[in-house]
Amino acid sequence: MYDVCVAGSGVAGATLAREAAKKGLKVLLVDRLPANRVGDKVCGDALGSHHVERLGLSLPRESYFAVYPGIEIYSPDMKSRLSIVAEGLSAYALNRVEFGQFLLKLALDSGCEFRSETHATGLIIQDGFVKGIKLLNLKDGSKEEVYAKVTVDATGSSRILSKDLKTLGFDQELDDDETLVCYREILETEEAPPLPTIYLDMEDAPGGYFWVFPEGENRVNTGLGVVKNAANPRLLFEKWVEKLPCLKGKIRRVIHRGGGVVPARRPIDSAVWNGFIAVGDAAFMVNPVHGGGIGSSMTGGFLAAEVIAEALENGREDEATLWGFNAQYMSKYGAKQAALDVFRIFLQSLNNALINYGLAQGLIKSEDLLKASMGEKLRLNITEKASRFFAGIGKPWFLARLNKTAQLMEDFRQLYINYPSVEGFREWRSRVRVFHERLHEEIGRA
Repeated sequence: MYDVCVAGSGVAGATLAREAAKKGLKVLLVDRLPANRVGDKVCGDALGSHHVERLGLSLPRESYFAVYPGIEIYSPDMKSRLSIVAEGLSAYALNRVEFGQFLLKLALDSGCEFRSETHATGLIIQDGFVKGIKLLNLKDGSKEEVYAKVTVDATGSSRILSKDLKTLGFDQELDDDETLVCYREILETEEAPPLPTIYLDMEDAPGGYFWVFPEGENRVNTGLGVVKNAANPRLLFEKWVEKLPCLKGKIRRVIHRGGGVVPARRPIDSAVWNGFIAVGDAAFMVNPVHGGGIGSSMTGGFLAAEVIAEALENGREDEATLWGFNAQYMSKYGAKQAALDVFRIFLQSLNNALINYGLAQGLIKSEDLLKASMGEKLRLNITEKASRFFAGIGKPWFLARLNKTAQLMEDFRQLYINYPSVEGFREWRSRVRVFHERLHEEIGRA
């Protein structure tokens, strides 16, 4: 019998396993990958330094390629840009495999047991509690049932274990507009941009964006995400390669290519049940605007370990005892994520012409966007000139909708800050659903 069994050794699962083992719990961590491939995941590989500092980690030099002071965002016509740079903030361009190996080693050094090439196939549910996990050994095909006081789903967007639960809170599926389908290539190039760069374009990256993140002088992580069923991301990728000066004719070789799915939306309504917690992508712990989830998932894993340790110390692992994880995550990150989900819905409703002019007129300044991404209220810079322009092109509603979006972001954030007790969950969840439907009606229209 284990205290904690964690399925998935990504950043959320490895962080939770490490912290739980450090607290003296008996922890089993399993992953379907071979041990030397833990960390091998298709993503943008960027991590804000504030996440690392918050968790008290010191990254070894081999776990990242470079550190950058910020990021740039370009309009579809590439005539306007936002430089998101602030003193004290920086971004790591991670060596994703080495970073994953670093987190795994920390977990093992803390006393965690690890089984590689082991697939979690389902939950053991008895008497209204999750009691453990069903495992398949991918090397010899053998099956096993492992019992644990608390079982953790850290299996990513596949949500293998969470889908076994039909209880309230885990009955959520991703809508198409909340699902980013991504294609990425790691390229050796003749040059790279000085800063990580995001390109907005509702035609060539519908509902998402194209990115070019440098990993040193002659290597870039580049790719794009688009909303599900909008377009083939690989074909759009090839189109971008032909139009960006930093890529066209300057690619020496492709180092790696691959794809994936990102859940870009507000967090799951509840990530806990009797004997069970979900973290990382399995609990939708991803920034809805830029799709980054490494830092937030590590935060989720850290908080979950604290709640689990306290619950087991009190001899209980029921939903009410684990409920504190929901409240802690919402206050630390989820409320901000909910606000940014409002902005995502608004952004996905725009066309290129509106984005071009909005950025050209500075309706949202770099420092205000940075503050909003860190959890503050979005502030706007709406001028008389901008008002006349939108009236002149027959779209006076645009500025009103932008103002409305800023207010709805704050309202939704407050709803998550005031996360309920177990007893108030059903009523709160009903309010969230009504609010979300309202968002699509009021700001999700073209």
